[in-house]
Amino acid sequence: MEEEAKDLKTYLKGKFGNVVKLTYVDVASNKMKNYPEIPSVLSNIQLPLIVLNGEPRFYGGISAEMIEKAVRDILHEEKTA
Repeated sequence: MEEEAKDLKTYLKGKFGNVVKLTYVDVASNKMKNYPEIPSVLSNIQLPLIVLNGEPRFYGGISAEMIEKAVRDILHEEKTA
């Protein structure tokens, strides 16, 4: 799963440059303490879980195209706000 995250990061960097920050977090690691809102949803989903701006958005697989569209939507909302 970490390798898929690296591929996604490369893909998104190619599309958005440094505007997008991607962090891979193993749900069994101590890094999860930095994401207190996530453990409550883990029992209801299949990994991987994709979180955008702190909001769980996609789970069960990684679709670069779907994530790209969601990021574009977020950037558009932020630009027009």
